[in-house]
Amino acid sequence: MSNGEGSGYVLLGTGLMLNKMLGEEDINRGGFHRWPVNRRLASMMAPTLVQRDGQRWLLGSGGSNRIRTALVQVLDFDMGLEDAVVAPRLHLEGSRLSFENPADGWPPESERWLQKRFPEACRWDRRNLYFGGVHAVGPSEAAADPRRHGTARKQVPEL
Repeated sequence: MSNGEGSGYVLLGTGLMLNKMLGEEDINRGGFHRWPVNRRLASMMAPTLVQRDGQRWLLGSGGSNRIRTALVQVLDFDMGLEDAVVAPRLHLEGSRLSFENPADGWPPESERWLQKRFPEACRWDRRNLYFGGVHAVGPSEAAADPRRHGTARKQVPEL
């Protein structure tokens, strides 16, 4: 169900669909059919388990090469899990910065700083699926990203 880059071929008797990651630019910048022999492919999936101060969080996201920035931005702030998941995001690719700034987004001084530092920045006026879709479970809470129209049960059992 999570093989968004599936080849369309299912291995007989297994129900497993083969991947086709060789054509993904952010995975194989050399181009299709140029992957080195006997080398494992990376994946655009990033199920993540984080343990800090004796507590665990499970999270993951879709979003191709924006997965890493989405996950780090959820984990890197001292706020509740749901607030962290819905917070506006940014992504730097090469020298191009893209950032979300919905009405309840960045403080004006932060947006001014971003625009000054990255004059060619692409500003998104709403939360957008482009920035991934983090779903997460923490020690006593769960959060689903509105960018993917997710829902989460507000109380979860202890991990």
